[in-house]
Amino acid sequence: MGAARAARVVVALVAAVLLMHANGAFAAVGDITTFTDPAGNVSEPENITTGPDGALWFTNFANGRIGRITPAGAITTFTDPAGNVDLPNGITTGPDGALWFTSSNNKRIGRITTAGAITTFTDPADTVDGPFEITAGPDGNLWFTIGFNSRIGRITTAGVITTFTDPAGNLVRPFGITAGPDGNVWFTDFRSNVVGRITTAGVITTFTDPAGALDGLGEIALGPDGALWFTSTNTNRIGRVTTAGDITTFGDPENEIESPLGIAAGPDGNLWFASTNSDRIGRIATTGPEPAPAPSPAQPVAAPPRFTG
Repeated sequence: MGAARAARVVVALVAAVLLMHANGAFAAVGDITTFTDPAGNVSEPENITTGPDGALWFTNFANGRIGRITPAGAITTFTDPAGNVDLPNGITTGPDGALWFTSSNNKRIGRITTAGAITTFTDPADTVDGPFEITAGPDGNLWFTIGFNSRIGRITTAGVITTFTDPAGNLVRPFGITAGPDGNVWFTDFRSNVVGRITTAGVITTFTDPAGALDGLGEIALGPDGALWFTSTNTNRIGRVTTAGDITTFGDPENEIESPLGIAAGPDGNLWFASTNSDRIGRIATTGPEPAPAPSPAQPVAAPPRFTG
């Protein structure tokens, strides 16, 4: 199962949770409902976020559309009349009440209002190549990872872009990104297997796992315990990093985790993740026993994310 299908599973899971809340009922954890677009305009949905209008908004990787789904499952999609949205990927709600997204194939960052009006922005310095994930930062700006030229980007709500590199050279293929509880932005790197922190001034620090259990880092999310949780795709583990940079990883004794990619904090105080190659949705508690031993080096290697060249 590819990243796009994993994203569809996560879309369905989040939509189902919202639908159950909207209807005043809550089904058993893990119950899934899926929705299709009668107009046929949903094609490889990639990422999803809760919008300021009570709906969920998502990117359609294959057809350049931005989608909106209500908790009842009604879908609308929007295109850019200027044609400047190409392989949209990450999406998040901005501090200005609009949705912000990455257009990964044409070096642009996009903005869509809840009414569906799209604007895109480019970097005059041309330092944005392969923008991937995006998050609202603690400074009122949007922050995003740039996969093809090893940078972290920042865009103001007025559309001004700045990008940052790591002088230590540990930024290779930045992937997931999220705001931390410490006033900084945290990210993962798929290629260099580090978890990174960037201040709002652009100072980058990276952290490695002394146990060597990280390989192919995926998404990252803030947990209810004040730590950052992330996926290690190629070692089938879930990682936790404190704001001090201390890393712990957790494996599944039943070996049912295969290539975990997306991860998000759930409404139940746990973290939920997509186990891409085993067709499962996983849940990990933020408290519990000590982690399992680190895996042996002979682990199956997952397919890289889309932007990896």
